[in-house]
Amino acid sequence: MAENMQITSPVKVVPDSHQRVAFDLMKTIADYDGETKDKKKHYWLKLYRQCYKATYGYPIERILEESD
Repeated sequence: MAENMQITSPVKVVPDSHQRVAFDLMKTIADYDGETKDKKKHYWLKLYRQCYKATYGYPIERILEESD
């Protein structure tokens, strides 16, 4: 059953948040990689996590060497 929700303070939409930049980066990389129709959920979640870490300045070498 859905709970009753209400917003009690102003909502701020930030187009350059880490989450949004990571999502846009993920889409750009996926488009560059090509065929995205056959990609599984694991691919998308891992790619997003890597992009999210990149927005916080993690070294790219460290991001790419992570195991599943």
